[in-house]
Amino acid sequence: MPTKSKVFFGVDLAGRVDEATGVAALSDKRELIFVNTVKPDIAIRNYIEYHRPSLVGIDAPLSIPSGRYGTYASRKCDRDLTVLGIPAFATSMLAQLTFRAMTIKKALSPKYDAIEVYPQATKVRLGLVLHGSKKTAEDAREALQTKLSRFVKNMPRTSKILLSDDELDAIIAAYTALLHHCNLTEGIGDTQEGLIYIPVLDAQRKFAQS
Repeated sequence: MPTKSKVFFGVDLAGRVDEATGVAALSDKRELIFVNTVKPDIAIRNYIEYHRPSLVGIDAPLSIPSGRYGTYASRKCDRDLTVLGIPAFATSMLAQLTFRAMTIKKALSPKYDAIEVYPQATKVRLGLVLHGSKKTAEDAREALQTKLSRFVKNMPRTSKILLSDDELDAIIAAYTALLHHCNLTEGIGDTQEGLIYIPVLDAQRKFAQS
């Protein structure tokens, strides 16, 4: 009997429930199983419950600044990303998003593990950042979706379905969760205050060899 594939889920969380949240699921074979946008928290949890993932990657702060480093405005992980050349918003600017993310993680915690991810950092580490100016936002999404198809199987052709920014970031969040499962991420920040997991350098080459 064939072994059932593990599933990894990504959530590109919106700060408000009336805004679109991207959700996506990948198999451990890098196959895109599902991608969509939803709004209410219960819909996000229902999709996670349906897919029963091994790990959920959430693109939103899952902790608040502790003040251990002299500030309650931002976390060490946010500042460390900036040092790496990956700009990140201070947590104090994302209060509503942070509260929503922490609430969802708490609701999931009895059954599912969740980690904080940052799709922009994953794009940088995997060479998915778009260089040069694109004419429109649609052109930029098309270019990213085409690049992402080299990493994720079953990506729809842009000529048939052009995914939204939220959906693309949810796929990247799920992919980061898969890399984390394969020990190909590093935690940025402080373990007591909160970590953001991003791919290690050369993660894709190491993943291909695993």
